[in-house]
Amino acid sequence: MLKPLAVVGAGGFGREVAWLIGDINEKEPTWDFVGFIDDRLSGKTVEGYPIIGNFDILKRMDPAPYVVCAIGDPVIRKSVVDRCLDIGLEFATLVHPSVLLSDFVEIGSGSVICAGTILTTNIKIGAYCILNLNCKVGHDSVLGDFASLMPATNIAGEVTVGEGCYFGINSGAINQVSIGEWSIIGAGAMVVNDIPPRVVAVGVPAKPIKQREA
Repeated sequence: MLKPLAVVGAGGFGREVAWLIGDINEKEPTWDFVGFIDDRLSGKTVEGYPIIGNFDILKRMDPAPYVVCAIGDPVIRKSVVDRCLDIGLEFATLVHPSVLLSDFVEIGSGSVICAGTILTTNIKIGAYCILNLNCKVGHDSVLGDFASLMPATNIAGEVTVGEGCYFGINSGAINQVSIGEWSIIGAGAMVVNDIPPRVVAVGVPAKPIKQREA
């Protein structure tokens, strides 16, 4: 029996997640995608996917669907996840069928792992993470809850990524570095030294350019 699933966030990434769900179902029917939850949009997406209502509708749906949060900004994603958890919703974990991963990879609840990603061995992915298209994560690395890796992020072995970190497109980190919680690594940047918490770091090598307020 298919499990009902609602995607919170009908933006560009949310629509990509709907595609991901379809690919999962083609390989093994799993999810009944009931539509998007969005506080700003209504009707249908350009693809024809239904936007079934704002957040309040989740409180009234019976049976309650599984949910997944398709919002790239980790700060906003955490606030949405907290709202979902407050009303007792259960999160789906979505892994595209093309993802290559060993038996020694842990993926936390509510995370989304997109097509083309490679996860090697002894890796821990936290809850509510997003690994976008064609990301690579090397051996013995740890990604904290709400980490966000945009397309083609390349994390080497033995890297520690703190909670809520955001890696821009084509960014990365060499072996054995640590990125502090809620920091942003800019597009194309490469981390070669430890990065402190709550900063924005850019360039090659990546260097902090400003502190984040939250």
